Formats: sequence, structure tokens, C-alpha cells
Amino acid sequence: MPLAERTESVACGDGRWSIPVAEPAATVVIARPAEVGFEVLLMQRSATMAFAPRMAVFPGGRVDPKDHEFPDPFLACAIREVGEEVDLELSGLIALDHWITPEVEPMRYDVHFYLAIVEQHIEGNLVTTEADTLLWLTPAQAHTRSIDGLLSMLRPTQIALAELNLSKDVDQLRQFAIERDISPRLPRPVLETSGEIRWDLVNAYTGEVLAVNVGRAKQETTGSNE
Repeated sequence: MPLAERTESVACGDGRWSIPVAEPAATVVIARPAEVGFEVLLMQRSATMAFAPRMAVFPGGRVDPKDHEFPDPFLACAIREVGEEVDLELSGLIALDHWITPEVEPMRYDVHFYLAIVEQHIEGNLVTTEADTLLWLTPAQAHTRSIDGLLSMLRPTQIALAELNLSKDVDQLRQFAIERDISPRLPRPVLETSGEIRWDLVNAYTGEVLAVNVGRAKQETTGSNE
């Protein structure tokens, strides 16, 4: 079913589109102090990837069966994926955010975001075939490149960067993560009385509207809206 029809079906609630289950996943914002402010680690995914090809993402991936051997499978996944992708051993992770892929997508993820703050000298090594470029950028630099079209990224990544940019240094960033109220954010299409479809941001568990008319989310499976 084309994306436009999926979007209309979800907005109308007519059941023509069977909403896929969102697979559990985790991702980590790794931040290090910089001369001014701080930088975060991004990977640019390989062009051959089925999900989000050529897009800049934070390290992360799907929850593996072995992650369920730990009290918090999402946290275990986050630590494991960072090791497997950028060869870093992390501890002291802080819950940062929670996003769920739009219901119109054929590939959906329930992604828990974590924050890890590392020393300034930390670089990391790209040890995964899922990405071919490793970047350390300030949130402002990364966000600007995404707006200019120089660095493609999914909306949660883009919004995360804008929110990270509100902190001036890693100490303020840590405090922001500790104090923030986390809700599972889900972009959802809504049918207006005019017949037009708008996109709202809702709490995926309660349906509470968190933000109205946020714009259509980019198609996450292939990077296309077709």
C-alpha cells in the first residue's frame, strides 16, 4: 500500500492498513566536552542499508534476545550496540528520550534513547558494516547540516539535536537528562474536518497530544515519501 494510502488509513482509523508492531530498540547519545560546549557522536549509515540508508544516526540497534538476560533489556541493548558499532565501553548511562516510529511505516521501532558522557579525548572506532562514516559534531553543527540538506537524518535525531543544543556544556546536559520528563513520542497523522491530514506528536501510550501540526515525518524505511 502506498504511503499516502497508509497515512489516510491511520488518520481515518479504517483498518485498511495493518499497523506493524514496533520492535524494541535502543540508541545512545554519546557526548564529549569540546573547546566550546560539547560534541556528539553520529554515524552515517551505509547506502545499502534497508532502514535509513545514508542517514546520520546515533549508535544503536534492536534489542537482542541476549539483552533480556539483564534487568533492563533496553539499557543492555544500548551498551552492547555501542560496543559493536563504535568500539566503546560505556557506563553510567542516563535515560534521555523515547521515540516510536510512525504507524504508517512498514519498519517500526520503539526506541529508548540514553545519554553517555565521555572524556574529551575519546574518539571511538567504526567497527560495523552498517555505517561508513563516523562524525563528532556539536549539536548546532549537526542540526544545521540536517536543515541545509547536507546530512540526512530522521526526525527524532533532528529534534534530539535541537534539544541537546539548549545545554551549554556536558554538566548542563547531564542535568537536563536527569530532570526531564520522558514520554513515548509518536508522530501520528490526523484527519481534519477539511479533509486535509496534519501530523501531531502524541504520547504513544495515552494518546495525549504533545504537539500539534509538527509536519509530516520523513519515511523511515527507505528515506523516500513515495
